[in-house]
Amino acid sequence: MAFNEDRQILNLTDSELEDLIKKWLAKLEDIYDGFEPPTASADMGRDAVGFLSAQRYDGDWDNYQCKHLKVPLGKAEFVTELGKIFYYAGQGEFTLPIRYIFVCPNSAVRDVKKVIDRPSLIADFLIDNWNAYCLNGISTTPCPLTSALTIAIRAYAFEAVELWKASELVEKPQLRAVLHEHLDIDPGEAPRVRINDVPENVADEESTYVTQLVKVFAVASGTPFTSYAEVIANVTYGQQIINARRRYLERQAFRRHFRDNLPDSQIDNVDDDVHDTVIDRYLALDTAPLYERLTQIMEVASTAQITGVLGRHNRVTPSVKQGACHHFANIGRMPWA
Repeated sequence: MAFNEDRQILNLTDSELEDLIKKWLAKLEDIYDGFEPPTASADMGRDAVGFLSAQRYDGDWDNYQCKHLKVPLGKAEFVTELGKIFYYAGQGEFTLPIRYIFVCPNSAVRDVKKVIDRPSLIADFLIDNWNAYCLNGISTTPCPLTSALTIAIRAYAFEAVELWKASELVEKPQLRAVLHEHLDIDPGEAPRVRINDVPENVADEESTYVTQLVKVFAVASGTPFTSYAEVIANVTYGQQIINARRRYLERQAFRRHFRDNLPDSQIDNVDDDVHDTVIDRYLALDTAPLYERLTQIMEVASTAQITGVLGRHNRVTPSVKQGACHHFANIGRMPWA
């Protein structure tokens, strides 16, 4: 992968960072049972919220507080934002979150980083600094530290407070997919499959298109090939069938490499664009010799123009495009024989 995603995050504005996190939460359907992007005028210390149950604020929830400062998260911001959550929870607006994540691409100043790394220190840190930052920093009216607030702060499990800087943020599941969906980031190279990487035995999932190729080469050679092993032993066609498998496997490796980092639509674009490029030629060659159709389709597929981020950054090899055609044959969409 290209190693510039964290730098892209550092270039976002405050509102863009919030929007990125909200779009990311919307993708985490296997984790969250819904999410909420509170409005700026009523966030009460919540930039983005992920609900862990249908009970929403009556159940467990995670709070994401985005602080895209050009400098690390400071003491005042840290204390004030934490104070808001405790204050408004005490007012009955919501329950306290199970996790409180500060999304701060530039990390935090030393004092703040220290207490986050030692959660047992956070309660005293918040209480000791309440009057300096929270008393007049939470609302337009003073918010004194009451005994009830003190009890709530002392009882909270502060190991739930986390700090995500840019380099950590990009490693979160599905986050790269959101970045690539909304920013034109070079996704980098996928792994290549070499001839020596092709397994000796044909996997069950390959058997359909490989069996079709055996028939194609049998007709072309006039030799009654009945198995892959027999084609492999042929001087003329052995290398061709191995190359076909290499291309099929390279397409598989390509999809595996990008599926956690790109939206599915960007990966599926490759197959769609290849299919649109070759299908008319494939149909026109319906009565042509099977070997001629195979070789012509391979040639046309290699020239397919790919849309989306993978096409813009020229990250789809001819082998991946040709491997897509073997995939179409394998699923019966465009059989070779």
